[in-house]
Amino acid sequence: MECVRWLLAAAGVEFEEKFIEKPEDLDKLKNEGVADLGEMIMHLPLCPPAEKDAKLTLIREKTTNRYLPAFENVLKSHGQDYLVGNKLNRADILLVELLYYVEELDPSLLANFPLLKFEEKFIEQPEDLDKLKNDGSLMFQQVPMVEIDGIKLVQTRAILNYVATKYNLYGKDMKERALIDMYSEGVADLGEMILLLPLCPPDQKDAKIAQIKQSTTNRYLPAFEKVLKSHGQDYLVGNKLSKADIHLVELLYLVEELDPSLLANFPLLKGLKARVSNLPAVKKFLQPGSQRKPPMDEKTLEEAKRILRIK
Repeated sequence: MECVRWLLAAAGVEFEEKFIEKPEDLDKLKNEGVADLGEMIMHLPLCPPAEKDAKLTLIREKTTNRYLPAFENVLKSHGQDYLVGNKLNRADILLVELLYYVEELDPSLLANFPLLKFEEKFIEQPEDLDKLKNDGSLMFQQVPMVEIDGIKLVQTRAILNYVATKYNLYGKDMKERALIDMYSEGVADLGEMILLLPLCPPDQKDAKIAQIKQSTTNRYLPAFEKVLKSHGQDYLVGNKLSKADIHLVELLYLVEELDPSLLANFPLLKGLKARVSNLPAVKKFLQPGSQRKPPMDEKTLEEAKRILRIK
């Protein structure tokens, strides 16, 4: 509490303190619901085994009937991207951390709170794709499609730009957006070469890999290393995380999976990769069991061909 006292004093706020003097005082506060949901989940391992099932039931009940509805209602009430002032703040970060705890406890608890999460639906049969085409969901008769804010978006770049703008990952002005676009397009050029490698005929694969490695170390990675060196900042544009950084780090993982030695001479890019990878939400995304998908292999390629009816 001392940091709170300092802040109140500096703000010129007179305040009154009431201290907990007995265990019963704390129990009274808890029963009135002052204790937060995150604390309840984090203290679960300390719960005696005989009481654990009852504690889990209580946490699930408070999660779905009290806490998550409250936050969902806040987002719904103003229709903005963040909880307060349409700008990322510590409340958003703490809430996202809490949502990860909730998801680890029971993923189904988030099911009825669309503003607090995103949900993927996969095409598993050719008929699934036909249905989307026939009901008008796919403007150009192809996926991916993202349904967000009441609109159905297709075309990958359009989706990326909308999401980046919505979540403040697209620069502060026209100049920054132009740089972000330029860097993102460079990332896409090399990324596409790597992603399409499984489609390469076997007798051409070695030559293709050699070409990719040459382009990686002599053309693309030096360009991005130079950008970071030129301004000495943590991120590519405006010293703030943008979609260009995220796309580039995704590319660096692809490069590393192809050949880890390709990153050896690019210390600033390795630093960017570590920095972005350690952001709490990204770190969670990189863990096993997340929504991240592995690189395409022969099995997934054949499955895609089946669904898309490609001979």
